[in-house]
Amino acid sequence: MIRRSLGWALAFTFCISGCGGNGPTSENPGGSTPAPTAATQCSALSGLSIPASSIAVPTSGATITSATLVETSGEYCQVNGAIAPVDPAAPSIKFQVNLPTRWNRKALHYGGGGFDGTLITGVDPLDMAPAGTSTPLANGYATFGDDSGHQSSSITDGKFAANDESLANYGGVSLKKTHDVAMALIRKRYASAPDKVYFFGSSTGGRDGLSEAQRWPQDYDGIVVNRPALNYTGLRLSNVVLGRALYLNNGAGWLDVAKTVLLQNAVMTACDALDGVADGVIANVAACKAQSATVLASLRCPSGADSGDTCLSDAQIATVQTIAAPLQLPYPLANGVTRYAGYNILAGSVFAGPNTTRDLGESRVPANPAGKKDANQWVTGDQWVKYFVTRVPTFDSLTFDPLNPGTYQSRVQTVSALTDATSTDLSAYVAKGGKLIMTHGLADEIVSTDSSTDYYNGLVQRFGQSTVDGFVRFYLMPGVGHGTGPFHPAVDSLSALDQWVETGKAPETLSMSDLNAATLGRTRPLCRYPRWPKYIGGDINVAASFQCASS
Repeated sequence: MIRRSLGWALAFTFCISGCGGNGPTSENPGGSTPAPTAATQCSALSGLSIPASSIAVPTSGATITSATLVETSGEYCQVNGAIAPVDPAAPSIKFQVNLPTRWNRKALHYGGGGFDGTLITGVDPLDMAPAGTSTPLANGYATFGDDSGHQSSSITDGKFAANDESLANYGGVSLKKTHDVAMALIRKRYASAPDKVYFFGSSTGGRDGLSEAQRWPQDYDGIVVNRPALNYTGLRLSNVVLGRALYLNNGAGWLDVAKTVLLQNAVMTACDALDGVADGVIANVAACKAQSATVLASLRCPSGADSGDTCLSDAQIATVQTIAAPLQLPYPLANGVTRYAGYNILAGSVFAGPNTTRDLGESRVPANPAGKKDANQWVTGDQWVKYFVTRVPTFDSLTFDPLNPGTYQSRVQTVSALTDATSTDLSAYVAKGGKLIMTHGLADEIVSTDSSTDYYNGLVQRFGQSTVDGFVRFYLMPGVGHGTGPFHPAVDSLSALDQWVETGKAPETLSMSDLNAATLGRTRPLCRYPRWPKYIGGDINVAASFQCASS
């Protein structure tokens, strides 16, 4: 196939659809040129080259490797391609853009997860989508996503970060590259730019969404971010702190699954009813945190030494306290950040047991490199130390002290500038009229819930509550972990965002329904921060039995 430039192909398509053409024929007696079919318009995209000049950040251009008309779930053109790096040693960015035949004149960019490395196709249901709802693509959105600029079979594989361009892509640059390519393809297919462009992401994808608002605010009209790993470097430093608490001193501070569940059950017993009802969900987190010292004291082994799975040793209690406490750094990360918030391990976060697929590992002695039998948080921390910071694959990450990284401190700060989405300067996004919906589960075991609270409070400090109310909605979700937890929520946040952007009607209290099999279909109000759902009487499985309260 002869490779065509995007500009040439645009002119060609516009001409065959509107520049006159052949005179009358037996097949076309009227003499007018029939409009090209969706199949024709789709196939015309295959083999296109998009020049580097069409992409606002440095690349070596993009190539469309395939364009296929798909007739299931609503007809659309599936376009796949690659964005070439500047550094020939860096991997290409693989992307997919889906162009529905019946377009609603909107576009939606999907974010990734973990260390990425897997192509985000844009054809799947959104994270936390209500059961039975159509995908955005089926509803007429042009959708797109990428692999962040490297390819891996595991979202905990950090090897890509040994290359500078690959690391920068993961830090957010791939988002801009893919966005610009997607916009070029949308204009090519429909002879028009979209009226509205949205972003939707969770975890790393949530960080991505905030990065877009901070770095390329003109590109998006509305953004949904869930459990965002926004303070990315702080998160990874806290992973290392957790691992060191578990594994140093011959693993004296390590908690097995039985001890972790013992702790969680004690917290639930102390805190479940503080929101008015014992339902396996802790909603009044502030009151629960006030019980922390009492809970830990009740679990202490009589002598402070480990005497089995019916109690916690002093070293294990110290680990729990380390996980719960904020990490205070003696040096600044990007945007002057010196803190990573603690976890709600003493207020309902789920670190082991039936409501999560993750725990603190199977052994008090970790592998090097960390593997599936080690604490999930340590795996990502270990990969980050090895490939983002030291770039020594055999490095013993337990020797890396986040509070005193020594000669690696400047490298940590460099990586922070590349990867973190902590700037509260959203002035350009506010001026554009952009809207932001942010959610975070109160039982998150992977990304600190309070890291999102810290960011939101930073926005209020910068802009004032009234201005923030005009462009942000922030919701904390009781019982919700990192895609896990005793409450597995379904929330139609994209519709709420779209209505806000299109009509100016800001969302207030939303509703979330439970997708867990044992409690399928129960509902709760999703309250705007800082409020939480308080039981006021009635069926505990119905949202109307709760009201949003602040005390």
